[in-house]
Amino acid sequence: MTNGRRLLIAFLTLAAAATLAAGAAAATKPTAITGPVTATGSTTATLTGTVNPNGDATTWYFEYGKTTGYGTKTATQNAGSGTADVAASASVTGLTPNTTYHYRLVATNSAGTNHGTDGIFTTSTAVEAVTNAATNVTSSSATLNGSVNPFGRATTWYFEYGTSTNYGSKTSLQSAGSGTSSVAVSAPVSGLSVGKTYHFRIVAMNTAGTAFGHDATFSTGTAPSAVTQAASSVGPTSATLNGTVNPNGQSTTWWFDYGTTSSYGSSTSTHNAGSGTSASSQKVTLTSLAPGTTYHFRIVAKNASGTSHGADQSFTTTGITINASALAVLYGGGTTLSGTVSNGAAGETVTLLERQFGETSFHSIVTLVSASGGTWSYLAHPRIRTEYEAMWKGALSSTVAVGVHPVVTIRALSGRRFSVHVIAARSFVGHSVKLQRRSALGQWVTVGVRTLSSGSIAVFHPTLPKGVSHLRAVISVNQAGAGYLGGTSRTISYRRR
Repeated sequence: MTNGRRLLIAFLTLAAAATLAAGAAAATKPTAITGPVTATGSTTATLTGTVNPNGDATTWYFEYGKTTGYGTKTATQNAGSGTADVAASASVTGLTPNTTYHYRLVATNSAGTNHGTDGIFTTSTAVEAVTNAATNVTSSSATLNGSVNPFGRATTWYFEYGTSTNYGSKTSLQSAGSGTSSVAVSAPVSGLSVGKTYHFRIVAMNTAGTAFGHDATFSTGTAPSAVTQAASSVGPTSATLNGTVNPNGQSTTWWFDYGTTSSYGSSTSTHNAGSGTSASSQKVTLTSLAPGTTYHFRIVAKNASGTSHGADQSFTTTGITINASALAVLYGGGTTLSGTVSNGAAGETVTLLERQFGETSFHSIVTLVSASGGTWSYLAHPRIRTEYEAMWKGALSSTVAVGVHPVVTIRALSGRRFSVHVIAARSFVGHSVKLQRRSALGQWVTVGVRTLSSGSIAVFHPTLPKGVSHLRAVISVNQAGAGYLGGTSRTISYRRR
């Protein structure tokens, strides 16, 4: 090898060594120095430090957490590639009040990573705010609930609420005191819209900062729907009330109001309609009603959002009336029985019943058809005291009783004798009758008493003054006996010469 070639190789070797030396210097790891924490709050802190890139492009971040395992880091930032110290700073949020945290600065370049020393800081004690579930929710109001821990500082609180997480409304500011334990707080809100979802959260403040409870929601319910429907199965003393109830998603109860006016006055027992969202049919059967009577009723439904009343409806229990044109008749005579069916319709079938004196039960005597307006009538000829009732569609009228007077006749016989005859549906043999004369003063004076013989006849031979005498015959109610009223004959005139 020539001396020239040897010199060239030596030169190249020296140049390569210089290049390697320069490359080694550029690849030095960055310097990372953990600095102090500034602006420590209850949930925030600002971490500081310095980074020296040592001439190579360098990035940095902070690690932090409740132990030296850290677990959380800030965003990575650029420190450049200079050779001078560069200030590093990062704000962290979402920390827990009154808690110790560890942190350190980390810097990295092409030569590797350096970690600053472990640092420690403690967040300040601040107010704590916890949102709890709303209560007493109705269609237009609710009670908002939460708790506040002042941690020893004078603390105030309020609720934010609205139909979105932007809230928009808030309750009045109130004091939670300055204690060191949680205080339950609540605030009523009203004027809400029906059927809306509302968001709310509690907000608490003291000199250490402001705390926001988590967002919570509630929905203003809708009062149930209640629809009264026509009554069915209406009888003389019973009827079935009908209606529908829609709970509109809330636990709902229902009942019927009823009475003889639209003020009602009576209610059925309460029943459960569930908490569904569709209408369901409800019914109750009433008993012990008065026949031929108009009743009003409505269905009522209630849930936490309010009470709804169905419209008023009415029905009339089937009924029939009965009257007699005369409550006492002469044997053989008649009385007109009449009445009205409660629906006022013509063509209704009416059954007339009777129970004669001494009978234990009523029996049918005739079937009638009602005329215009639901009226009916019948000419009855009772032979003894008789009770009458009318029946229509299972409804019975009240009872009307018609008494019967026996027929008493008197006639003059020869020789100042007078024959008295008592006529009815049975014999009066053995019963007494009286012969009476009207005095000058107009009073009836008994001038003879006889016992009725065969044929219920008695003959009188009274002593009468001269001139005209006005006479009559009488059988008292006691002598007429059970089932009959007393009887009196017509008055006759008799002249004694």
